[in-house]
Amino acid sequence: MIWEAFTALLDIWVVVSAVVGIVSGIIIGAIPGLGPTMAIALLIPVTFTMDPIPAMILLLGVYQGSIFGGSISAILLNVPGTPSSAATAIDGFAMAQRGEGGRALRIALFASVFGNFFSCIVLMAMAEPLARIALDFGPAEMANLMLFALLVIVLFGGGSRIDALIMMLVGICAGIVGLDPISGTPRFTFGTFSLETGFQLIPVLVGLFAMSEVFIQVFNRAHGDTKIEVPELRPSKVSFLELWKIRATLFLSSVIGTFVGILPGVGSTVPAFMSYNLARSRSKEPKEFGKGAVEGVAAPEAANNAVTGGALVPTLALGIPGDAVTAVILGAFMLQGLAPGPFLFRDHGVEVYAIFEALLISSLPTVTFGLMLFQVAIHVIRIKPQHLFPTIAVLAILGAFSVNNSMFDVWVMLGAGALGFLFRRSGFPLPPLLIGLILGAPFEQSLRQALLTSGGSVQVFVDSPIALSFLLLVAFSVCVSLYFQFKRGKDD
Repeated sequence: MIWEAFTALLDIWVVVSAVVGIVSGIIIGAIPGLGPTMAIALLIPVTFTMDPIPAMILLLGVYQGSIFGGSISAILLNVPGTPSSAATAIDGFAMAQRGEGGRALRIALFASVFGNFFSCIVLMAMAEPLARIALDFGPAEMANLMLFALLVIVLFGGGSRIDALIMMLVGICAGIVGLDPISGTPRFTFGTFSLETGFQLIPVLVGLFAMSEVFIQVFNRAHGDTKIEVPELRPSKVSFLELWKIRATLFLSSVIGTFVGILPGVGSTVPAFMSYNLARSRSKEPKEFGKGAVEGVAAPEAANNAVTGGALVPTLALGIPGDAVTAVILGAFMLQGLAPGPFLFRDHGVEVYAIFEALLISSLPTVTFGLMLFQVAIHVIRIKPQHLFPTIAVLAILGAFSVNNSMFDVWVMLGAGALGFLFRRSGFPLPPLLIGLILGAPFEQSLRQALLTSGGSVQVFVDSPIALSFLLLVAFSVCVSLYFQFKRGKDD
């Protein structure tokens, strides 16, 4: 199967998709305000007519490239292109200010490729065994697993737990609109035929992340144009010896990014700062951090790129997205007929392993195009918002319409964009809403199926060792969250 998957990668369109995905991802990630979630949501309609392998390689290439691309504006402007690049900006911008911006970008690039390569190895090793275990899951086990995933997102997703819980419930409520999964009767449709199939995922995704960003940029538009000063990149090189000296930092940061990324809802920002703090605590010169330390750039970049493989483990093996970006990618897999979950490897093993191998092989073009695009990215950063965001708005409308050739989906997208704008302006996080939207319907279906098979007895949720273990994880997560909350309150 592995060899057959490799031969599938020799198609010219697969190579073109990988190159286009990586290049566009780097450029998009370098633009402050954009990011992998918005980019992938906008590109999903483009993949409708593509074969599954090149389509997914295109989207995952954007995912990889944009995570690294966020470090370009973080290092040169102190403006993170993605939230996870905020840790990179601490020492990267300090290096740029003393004329070492090119060196900082190269270190970030090599650390990103290392983290991505490491996480892809872990993804290939863990995803299929985890999917085989999941074949033994019944409705009760799946309900408990999704309850655990939803709880982790609320408790450890960062920010206010109340806000995350509210967003989660909003997403679940939106996810159960349509036909009842058991009886087939319409619910919450208000007599609208278009709502009987529920809210389509792509218009909601594009509205929440792309259109809401357009609304925010319009709302926050400053008076007049401000010229962005980008420091000149001096010729610089990073030797193998320099990278060898920080090998432990690269390895530990990649481990943190991969395995923290597996946890649903955590995202890439948390492991980036965890790795940064670990590198500072292990350093012989911790006072250099914040002043342009090489390890301060390498650690968060290796970690946030390692999240890409880690977050795909539960997404592909269990059908549970690890973060907002993989939630969008999960939707893309489903649109291509590759339903993530325990049967994915059995039914579409060649396609999945071809995607895995492409993620590994893409490390080389990432280095090549990353080095080539440094100067190009500087000019991209200077694009004026009044030129950029109207283009994004047009693409969002076309993308939403192309799902079913329906204006109803366009109105759903605009409505989701307006709600996303209001939620973001009020400080509510969007990832819990998105993951609640995706998991709401399958969670309800598994819960009701389990209760129907048990005659209404809740004992079905503790009968099997697997179901009981997930409930114990739920209890453990609550205890850990309460402990840290109590500890913070005590320290204050």
